[in-house]
Amino acid sequence: MSVLLRHLARLFNTTSTPGALASGDLWYRSDTDQVHASDGAAGEPLIIGPQSNLPIIRSTAWHNIPIYGDNGTANVPVNRIFAIPFWPGRTATLTALAANVTLALAGGNLRMGLYASDGVLPTTLVADYGTVTAGVTGVRSITGLSTSVRPVLHYLVVGRQGGILNLGLTTRNTVDPIISEATTPTFGAAINAYYIDGVSGALPGTFGTPAGVDTGPALSVQLT
Repeated sequence: MSVLLRHLARLFNTTSTPGALASGDLWYRSDTDQVHASDGAAGEPLIIGPQSNLPIIRSTAWHNIPIYGDNGTANVPVNRIFAIPFWPGRTATLTALAANVTLALAGGNLRMGLYASDGVLPTTLVADYGTVTAGVTGVRSITGLSTSVRPVLHYLVVGRQGGILNLGLTTRNTVDPIISEATTPTFGAAINAYYIDGVSGALPGTFGTPAGVDTGPALSVQLT
């Protein structure tokens, strides 16, 4: 690319919507990692990708993952870690993560974290957010976080560690098309998470091959 073309391209690298737009204008928002375009209509410009399962982010607010489906509840096996797809529509900072305990687990904890992906499956650990007690019912949150996330596929993870009785967590009865069954066709099940078993301490550096798919816990994530 010539020096002139490079400088022309930089005119479209901005942190706000340019003025005096015409249909077909295209620019890159470096603050949100989004490509925008104008169709000539007044109002908000078009967003050209990326695809996402959390397209709109309200700064400092909490966002549900999965984003749709009726609430349900499920018992969580000990040392099972669920990975729930998380694909923000723009660059953001993850500041807190929460799950809802419906049946308390004496002596048990919830561990939460974040994994990167290869565009399909969870891969390398981005952050292990540690644990919060599952010994009381209600919203259990881990706050004070600061993880930058790009508008690409990630996986939020949550799982049960310890305890000898049942742990109930709120779920959402919905299918997420990002999650796929590797071995057999699945119909009529609310499949929205991958899982691995045997994680009794810190999250592994790589998620590895999923042990299976299931209805995962519902999460709420705070983003700025």
